[in-house]
Amino acid sequence: MDKKITKAATFMTTLIVDSACDLPKALIEKKNVQLLPATIIYDKNILQDFRDPEQTISMYESAILNKDHDSESQPTSTKDITRILEQTIANGHTDLVIQTVNRVRSPTYENAVESATLLSKRYASQNVSIRVQDSRTVFTGQAVLAAHTLALIDKGIGGTKLRRIIDSLSSNVHAYQVPADVFYLRERSRKKGDNSISWLGAKVGSLLNISPIVLALDDKTFPVTKIRGFNNAANKLLAHTLEKVEQGLLSPFVCISYAGDPKELHKLAGFNELKLAIKARKYQLITTPMSLSGGVNLGPGTLSVGFATTPYEWKD
Repeated sequence: MDKKITKAATFMTTLIVDSACDLPKALIEKKNVQLLPATIIYDKNILQDFRDPEQTISMYESAILNKDHDSESQPTSTKDITRILEQTIANGHTDLVIQTVNRVRSPTYENAVESATLLSKRYASQNVSIRVQDSRTVFTGQAVLAAHTLALIDKGIGGTKLRRIIDSLSSNVHAYQVPADVFYLRERSRKKGDNSISWLGAKVGSLLNISPIVLALDDKTFPVTKIRGFNNAANKLLAHTLEKVEQGLLSPFVCISYAGDPKELHKLAGFNELKLAIKARKYQLITTPMSLSGGVNLGPGTLSVGFATTPYEWKD
């Protein structure tokens, strides 16, 4: 027997994201975005990431996620996704769009598809629509895509048109990361089968204080350059983002996350200049603590910047 929707159906599209998406908690609550929390395991402790900023910053500052501790992230299970979707539908939301971290990095997409297939059959008689989208990106890239989706929903755009716009945009979302500790990044990446940063390269980079700038684009992740010193690499990325903002973006959102307290961003020489340029362009800057999933995989102190533009070749 079909489960009944207990409240009046809401036909506006409801966005659902996993907690790796670097949207601020305040925006998630304001826009009624539903969250699929990843599970963080550290020193045999278990925590679900609901993107609480105080808890997240506290975790980073406590150093329990650094390389001297054993930590990992696990995606939301099919069972938990099903439970969350059932509650969302019961609350009157019948047009659901789920956006996940790219399927290459996590099984969240496959879990969401499995859940959506099950529930679509269960609610077939109640006009419930559940669509799952692979964001093809990570972290701040996901946030750009989600923010753009929310802006379209606010304009009354939904259904197939919404899906096509977002699918097209997703291949143009650039998500850059600058890890504070390249050796940490190498070890976490190796656990996930990503050998793009070799042991020797990581060791040499650590010894010479070399920081890579890593790009996630269209389901691929690769370093675009290496710069001596984290602050130099971070300011290089901010200056690069400033250049792209001034050239014009495909989406008005620029998202920046930091695996720590975002107040630290103001200490970077290029941050305030970028902030002013974004405002002058009438774009929107979104800043937030990096998700705990991102911090576990990239390391405390990592900077991530996301924006959408046509693909290009990085030039130093």
